[in-house]
Amino acid sequence: MTKPGKFSIQLSGTFILLSIGISTLIAFSVGWISRLVLLTSAGINPIRSDSTAIVIREASSASSSAIIGALLDDGSSKGMSGKDIKQLPTPKVLAGKQVPYTTYTSKSFPNEGTSTSNTLHIDRTVPLYMSSQSKKQFDGGPDFRSDTKKSTGDDKGWKPLNADPPCEACSRGKEKKSELSMTEEEVAASSINEDGHNDDSDGLHLPAGQHLLVDIKDVDSEFLNSEERLASAMIELTNESKLTLLSYHCHSLVPIGVSCAGVLLESHVAFHTWPLEGVITLDLFTCGGGKLVPLMPLIERLFSVKQTPSEGENEEDIPEPTLLWAHKLRGFREGFAPGYVRTSNPLDEGLGWSVLGRLDFDMKRPLLSTKTAFQHVDIYEVLDPDQRDLESYHMSLSNTDGAYESMHPELFVPNKILFLDGVQQSTLYGDAPYHESIVHPAMFTHANPKRVAIIGGGEGATLREVLKHKTVEKAVMIEIDEDVVELSREYLKEWSDCSDLIGSTNDCFEDPRAEVRYEDAMQYFISAFPSDEAVDGSVDKFDVIVMDSLDPNVKISYAVELYSNDAYIKSLYNGLTESGILVIQLGESNADDDPADEVGRFENRAIIKKKLKEVGFKSMHIYTEEHCEFQWPWTTLVAFKDANTKQRWHRSVAETDVEIRKRLLTTKSGRSSLQNYDGATHYNYQIPPKSFEISHCRQEETPDECAMLKSTEEFVGVDEDDDAIVYNPVMERRLNHKVKAVKLV
Repeated sequence: MTKPGKFSIQLSGTFILLSIGISTLIAFSVGWISRLVLLTSAGINPIRSDSTAIVIREASSASSSAIIGALLDDGSSKGMSGKDIKQLPTPKVLAGKQVPYTTYTSKSFPNEGTSTSNTLHIDRTVPLYMSSQSKKQFDGGPDFRSDTKKSTGDDKGWKPLNADPPCEACSRGKEKKSELSMTEEEVAASSINEDGHNDDSDGLHLPAGQHLLVDIKDVDSEFLNSEERLASAMIELTNESKLTLLSYHCHSLVPIGVSCAGVLLESHVAFHTWPLEGVITLDLFTCGGGKLVPLMPLIERLFSVKQTPSEGENEEDIPEPTLLWAHKLRGFREGFAPGYVRTSNPLDEGLGWSVLGRLDFDMKRPLLSTKTAFQHVDIYEVLDPDQRDLESYHMSLSNTDGAYESMHPELFVPNKILFLDGVQQSTLYGDAPYHESIVHPAMFTHANPKRVAIIGGGEGATLREVLKHKTVEKAVMIEIDEDVVELSREYLKEWSDCSDLIGSTNDCFEDPRAEVRYEDAMQYFISAFPSDEAVDGSVDKFDVIVMDSLDPNVKISYAVELYSNDAYIKSLYNGLTESGILVIQLGESNADDDPADEVGRFENRAIIKKKLKEVGFKSMHIYTEEHCEFQWPWTTLVAFKDANTKQRWHRSVAETDVEIRKRLLTTKSGRSSLQNYDGATHYNYQIPPKSFEISHCRQEETPDECAMLKSTEEFVGVDEDDDAIVYNPVMERRLNHKVKAVKLV
C-alpha cells in the first residue's frame, strides 16, 4: 500500500517493446516522406526498381557507359493517383548540357474530361550519381565544348565540380561542336545559324525569344490519340534540337484527343490534337540563341504522320498532311542588347513579317538560307491563298484532260521570293513588272543604247532585260557578291533565262555581250571615271547606267554612301555619254501623309536628287510601278545628261510601241519577250504620282510653284522645255497635262 499523494506505474515488457516499435516506425515514416519530398524537389526520381538499385550498388565495378545504359532503360512513370497508367518516356539530360536546378510547383484539379494524367520530370540520376562518386561533372567532352582551349575538362569530358559558372536559364548550354571537330559541311551549317540576333551565350540574357506556331491536318488519327507516341515525338524534337525538357504533363481527353505541355529550360512546348479531324496544333517558344525555323523539317517528320488507309482504300487516295506554320520574334532586343540594330537581323526585317510571320500560306518552304561573305541570302517558295490555292496547284500537276490548271501549269506554280539581309529583292510573279520597269523606260528613251552598265542586279534579271535590245553590244554587270550570282543561277533560274531570245544563250550570263565583274561598283566607277574623261581611255563610257542596288531607306552605311558619296555620284555622271541616261531604283513610293523627303525616312532619296542636279544632270523624272509584288508601289528615277532627251521620254503610246517592235530581239516562241511594259505603260510613267507632288510641297521652304497651286492663276511663263526644271513634280504634272491635251486635239 502506497502512501497518500504518491503512485507507481507498472509496465509490461510487451508494452515497452510495442512503444519502441511504434516510435521507430513513425520516425522512419517521417524520414522516408521527407526524403521523397527533398529528392523530388531536386528533380530526382526517388522510386527505383530493385534492378536499378542493384546497378547503383554495383557501380564501383561497372563502367560508366554500362551504368548509363541501365539507367536509361528505366522509364517508369506514375499517374496522379499513384498508379501505373501509361509507360511514357522520361526526359533525359543530354550529354554536354549543364542544367541548373529548378523549383517545381504544380496544382492539379480533378476533371471528368480527362481519362489519364501523367507528369514526368527530367532524369538527372546519371550525372548526379557520377558527379557524387568522382567529385567531377561531365561537360560533354571535346566534341561538345564551345571552346576546347578554355575548358578545364579532360579528354573524356570530365572536369572538377564548379570549374565553370553554372548554366543560366534561357540558354542552350554548351551543345555546339568545336569547329576543329566539325566537317566542312557542319561548319557551313553552323555559320548559317550564327546570327547573334538572340544569342545569350555571353551571359546577357535578353527579354526576348522566338515563337514557332505549327498547324497540321490530315494526320493519322491513331497517332493523334496516343500519349506514348506523341510524348516520344515531343522528346525527340527537344533532344534533336538541343533543347532541355525539364518536365512535361499530358492528359488523354474524353472521349478522344491528347493535350501535352512541356516546360523547357529555354521556355515551353505544347500541343493539342483532334484525332477524328486529323488535326494537331503545336507551339514552341524558346529564349535561346538558336534559330527555330530550321527545325521545321524535323517537326514535319515527327508529327506529319500520314493516315493509314482503311480496308479497301487505295493508299494513293490518302492525302499528304498539310502543314501551316509561322515564326515570330517576341520580346525586346533594342535597348537591351548593346549595339543591336533591328535592320541588321534578317528575322526582324521583311523576311520576318511578310513570310515567316504569316500563318495563312498554303505552302511555305525555304529553298535556301545561307550567309555569303557579304550578306544573308534567303529564298522561299510560298502559295498565298489570296492569289493561288493549293488545290489549283495540285490540279496543275495532274494530267486531267480539259482542266484549265493542267493546261496552264505556269500560272499556278508557287511564288519564289528572294531576300538579302531579310529585305525582299524580287519575286517570281513580280520579276517582270519590276525589272522591265527599271530597264526599258530608259532604254527606249535612249535613241541607240550600245553600252549598258548594271550596278548590282545579282539575280541576273536586269541583265536579261538589257540583253533583249538588238542595239546592245556590251552589258557590264558589276556585282560585289559572286555567291549571290551563283546561288541565283541555281535556285532562281527563271531570273536569268534567255533561252527564248533568238541570238542569245540559254543562260543570260553566258551571252557573249555580257561581262560580269565581281567587285565594288562604287570603286569601279570612281577609279574609271574620276573626271569627265576616262582614265587613259581604258574604259568606254556607257549610254545607260542602271543602279539596281540597295534601297535608299536601308539603314546601313554602304547604302548611305551609294546615295550621298560625291565622288561616286560624279563618276556616274562622268561615265555616261553626252546623251546618257542614269536609272536609280529609289525604293517604296511616298504616301500622301509622309513628310518631305528631306526630313523623313526617305532622306537619302532627297540627298541624291540634290546631288544629281549639282553634278550636271539636266532633267530628272520619277515614276512608280505597282505590280512588283512589294508591299508598296516601287519608285524609279531617270536622270538625263542632255535636256533634249526628255522629248523622247514624252513620246506617244504609238511611238513607243513602234520602237519596241523595231528594237527587241525576236523570240523562238513567237510571243513578245515583254510581259508588263508597252507604250501605254510608259505613257503612265510620264506623270509623277500625286504623292511626290505633296511631298515636294512639304519642304521647310515652300517652293513658289506650290503656292501657285492654291491660286486660280495659270502657270504663266513656264515652258516645258525650260532647262531650269530639273526635278519638279508640280510643274511636270501640270505641263504634261498640257502637252497631252494638245496632242489629243
